[in-house]
Amino acid sequence: MQRIRLKLKGETDRSYDVLVGLGILGDLHTNIKRLGDFTGYALVTDERVKPLVAEPLQAQLKSHGIDPVLLTFPGGEPAKTMETITDLCQRLVDHGFDRKSLLMAVGGGVVGDITGFAAAIFLRGIRYVQIPTTLLAQVDSSIGGKTGVDLSSGKNLLGAFHQPLLVVIDPKVLATLPLAARLEGFAEVIKAALIADPELFAILDREGPGALEVGNPLLETVIVKACEVKCRVVSRDEHEAGLRRILNFGHTLGHAVEAASRYDISHGLAVAAGMGVGIRFSRQWGGLSEDEAARALSLIRKFDLPTEIPADLDSETLLDAMERDKKIQAGICHFVLLKRIGEPVIRPIPVEELRRSLGTL
Repeated sequence: MQRIRLKLKGETDRSYDVLVGLGILGDLHTNIKRLGDFTGYALVTDERVKPLVAEPLQAQLKSHGIDPVLLTFPGGEPAKTMETITDLCQRLVDHGFDRKSLLMAVGGGVVGDITGFAAAIFLRGIRYVQIPTTLLAQVDSSIGGKTGVDLSSGKNLLGAFHQPLLVVIDPKVLATLPLAARLEGFAEVIKAALIADPELFAILDREGPGALEVGNPLLETVIVKACEVKCRVVSRDEHEAGLRRILNFGHTLGHAVEAASRYDISHGLAVAAGMGVGIRFSRQWGGLSEDEAARALSLIRKFDLPTEIPADLDSETLLDAMERDKKIQAGICHFVLLKRIGEPVIRPIPVEELRRSLGTL
């Protein structure tokens, strides 16, 4: 097991550990007990993850003196609504939860976002733990305390910063995912490599999809290195006042692709396409060399991920989605670009220039 400490010290110390290890969930009860005593426990999950991971965890915890209730909702991005939040919070009331209770999010990014947001607002804040079961969630959304739900006009427009007590990452659970879902998760791993870790880039370039094999010891290394990037950035900029914006590489357009497709295109595929455009824009506005741009695009394609926006999503449709998502303000869009691999830069791009460039892709 490897331990990464995310340090968050202000008026209070809200630092926490990110634990990574193959089979680590077999000892979940020990790590939960180390957090202290709680008046109630809930495993929050979706319908797909429930039988695969959440129910076995519930049985394990019960056998070690922790008796969690299991709370489930439908999976996928359409579940990220205030209706889901209010229903979840009502069920917590029905089960007698109070401010000394603990929620455990067991699932992908949607489950983590919903559980974290419910924890942030229920009784003005209770504690929670992240147990991510997808690669996307393990290396990105489970870390950093960003929680929220969607509105019809855009992703994550309602939410709060609410840090977990602990993040428990077990690469073994990735075996429950089809290969395509694991490949999608590597979009966020590649993002971490491109913005902050040339060594991780080199590993991915050398190993390719072979790094996805659950039995490959390099998988844990890859996850740890991607988590370390996220933790370093969040510890320096918890509330996205400056540096943390570099984590949005590929997401500015990626979120627009998701929304414009009515979420038929998944987050990982949309981010990969957004990174592909971001790399091309980096040649135009960021100073990225032609050689490094080619290497970056080649790496994304190596994992069978897209580097181009779907042909049926034109520039006006994407710009409209970006405006509704508040990505464009006062005619300017701030894009995360690459000066070189491992060195991001944020550039303000006027919407007219953006429109022209999108039209030539």
